[in-house]
Amino acid sequence: MIFVTLGTGVGGGVIAGGRLLHGVNGGAGELGHITVQPNGYLCTCGKRGCLEQYSSATGIVHVAKDMAAEFTGKSRLKELFDNHEDVTSKMVVYLADNGDILANRIIDRVSFYLGLALANCANTLNPANIIIGGGVSAAGNTLLGPTTRYFQENTFPAVRDSTRIKLAQLGNDAGAIGAASLALRFDSAH
Repeated sequence: MIFVTLGTGVGGGVIAGGRLLHGVNGGAGELGHITVQPNGYLCTCGKRGCLEQYSSATGIVHVAKDMAAEFTGKSRLKELFDNHEDVTSKMVVYLADNGDILANRIIDRVSFYLGLALANCANTLNPANIIIGGGVSAAGNTLLGPTTRYFQENTFPAVRDSTRIKLAQLGNDAGAIGAASLALRFDSAH
């Protein structure tokens, strides 16, 4: 399975054969640094166009700011930017849920990037499940629906038919449960 966490940044992990993959230098599962927009936004890692710059909480706001600058229609979100108010990813999701056309276009763009990145991972690894967690996942079906659609558009049939995208269920307890499972595994190995 693949786990992706959408928060201030984008993190992730890959579990194969019941074990977390680490990679040769500990970088396995760094989904946030998959390139989704060549020559796109500059990332803190030094690359351009990383998923983290588009689908994290801060990435959503960056995308929203740029799309608002180009938008000419009527939108409460556009008004917030025009009035120099602080906009959060939660506000973008809320406005999308309430029919704001600009907010919906932003969620669609963000979902495209996330669906594309997850499709590339799934096309490579063919996991049974991809789990989306982190604060941004609180957007629920507002994010999951279009992300799944773009995922399906970018996967080949064998993967499309076997890999499921789901929202994480453990919430803020996930870290503690993960740490406990590592401790139990270590204890039983010694």
